Amino acid sequence: MKSSPPPQQPYHHGDARNALLRAASEILETSGAAGLALRQLAERAGLSRQAPYNHFADKQALLAELVKQGFERLGADMKAAADSDLPPVARLTKAGASYIAFAQQTPALFRLMFSKELVDVACYPKASGAAEHSFAQLCKIVAALTSPETVADMSLVAWSLVHGYATLCIETGLEGPEHRADRAALFTRAVLGSVQP
Repeated sequence: MKSSPPPQQPYHHGDARNALLRAASEILETSGAAGLALRQLAERAGLSRQAPYNHFADKQALLAELVKQGFERLGADMKAAADSDLPPVARLTKAGASYIAFAQQTPALFRLMFSKELVDVACYPKASGAAEHSFAQLCKIVAALTSPETVADMSLVAWSLVHGYATLCIETGLEGPEHRADRAALFTRAVLGSVQP
């Protein structure tokens, strides 16, 4: 009696999706988002040309996943600062230094996360959710420093200062990592005085 062939296994190459995302992160930092092509990505990951399409609808969906992962990493850094045993002021300084470090260590990813032209985060609920969670961690830190009425304003000031500085550092070479801790402390002092009557 002839046995029937075993059912076909679903496509699998170890962990192909994560292999693609790792390769995409590497290409992003060396070539930028414009230089990231799905065919090149498959080759870098050691997969077939079709492999990226088994996991991502198109290039923008892939970029949105990188954005989500970026905000998850940033959110984890902010949460570590928010949940630390440091005094509230030192938590804000730690969060600022972590934000600057993230931008300096992964500048292409940082640019992508805040570039609506490349990825409209609003179209990807998981990515936008990760961004909101990251900002919520900053608000949690700020809430320990001010009244409930001024948390939103103070958080906006804190984010704007550190984001602007981080952007200047990676786009113009304003200052190197050796200034990170001092600048984070400076911005904390500025934020603390930002909502005084």
